[in-house]
Amino acid sequence: MRESWIIPAVVTMALGLSAIVQAANEATVTKATLASGFCDTTGCYAATCNKTQVVNENQRKETFDCTFDAARPAPFVCDTSVGCGWFSDFDGAEASNTHFVITPFGPMVGWATY
Repeated sequence: MRESWIIPAVVTMALGLSAIVQAANEATVTKATLASGFCDTTGCYAATCNKTQVVNENQRKETFDCTFDAARPAPFVCDTSVGCGWFSDFDGAEASNTHFVITPFGPMVGWATY
């Protein structure tokens, strides 16, 4: 005869393990429109960026899509591999890796990890 408490206990344990795995894989997502900018040898250019920040147990990643408030810089490609960098508009932290592009039409689009 099967014990009636065994099946509920197994189901409860399985649900508990599922919740632990789900909690470990969850990420915190923050979206914001923030003041930003870009500086090069010709000057600094104010921008407004729509940013999405995703934080999980392994890293923090920000993606951004920015428009320049007035004047815009010349087209440019930035990548960590060529010595270019980015600082978070959320908290000022320096990115460990980044890649962004300033297009000929002015938007600045890219990502950064911390």
